[in-house]
Amino acid sequence: MLEEIFIKILDNSATEAEKVSFYQWIEEDSAQREIFYTYKNLHAVSNCVATKHVELQKDSFEYFWNKVNPVKEFGIYKFWIRYAAVFVVALVMGFMMRRIIIPEHTKIQTIAQKIEYTSEKGSVSTIHLEDGSAIWLSSASKIILSKNADGEMAAQLNGEAYFDLVPDTARKLIVDLGYFKLKDIGTKFNIRAYSSESAVFTTLVDGRVDLFNPEDKSMLTLKPGEYLKFAKNTGQTDVSQRDPSIATAWKEGKFVFIDKTLAEICRELENWYNVEIIISNKSLANNKYTSVIKRTTTVNMVMKMLALTDKINYKITDRKEAHDIVYVY
Repeated sequence: MLEEIFIKILDNSATEAEKVSFYQWIEEDSAQREIFYTYKNLHAVSNCVATKHVELQKDSFEYFWNKVNPVKEFGIYKFWIRYAAVFVVALVMGFMMRRIIIPEHTKIQTIAQKIEYTSEKGSVSTIHLEDGSAIWLSSASKIILSKNADGEMAAQLNGEAYFDLVPDTARKLIVDLGYFKLKDIGTKFNIRAYSSESAVFTTLVDGRVDLFNPEDKSMLTLKPGEYLKFAKNTGQTDVSQRDPSIATAWKEGKFVFIDKTLAEICRELENWYNVEIIISNKSLANNKYTSVIKRTTTVNMVMKMLALTDKINYKITDRKEAHDIVYVY
């Protein structure tokens, strides 16, 4: 049963109800959450396209093995028996891809690596890089990491991510957001760049990042505690001081709304709870709220809290075959 639900989640064949139940479960059970992410890594290995990533397939499998293979000897036998069949499948698939898809006479040189990570609605994912750096991926987010033959790394983001990068002058990482690029030299920073939103937000927690326009012309340098808002439609850039913990609260399992409009709050709730919120009374959309709420609560509870602070009413319509709808009036 455990393997079945893991596979349904990874193959995106689970129902909305199953997804909600599953992510709530692994949020509360750290051991099962760890097992799920090992499955997720193996799933990525098994589905690598060999014509693109022969070396990436090898690196990903080695990472997976190091991730799940216990340091203490007593745990190795038990773990191997449980996952032996899965390892065999991954190895056979890798062999078949190299034998069937790639002709034997083809000379394989250093190939650029590229891999995509996604975080489903209602979940937070963590990506560990080989140098000890880590990237947290927020709800309904996608990031594509690539590495060229010279070792230079690039990231493309649609959503929100927190980067905790180990200082390394030899590593070059560029986060390309389309409207501008961030070049890192070993920092901690948060980026919110959902394609559906009208602005891109960057908060520097520690270190330094340099910003460049798409033509690689220098724009500005962010310092710790600085918060940048880039308006997509006008190209206007505003930099101000802000407590970084506000921007990174999602990583700690919290909603932090500071003078946010009801429309902005509803977008946050839609992303996390996988619901559709319709504000039928348009005059309410610009009402502003300030609140800190745990993400582990339900959308019904969040709406109830908002209703207590303002004159709003709401109704939730449950739907079995699609996401629920919340009407605000």
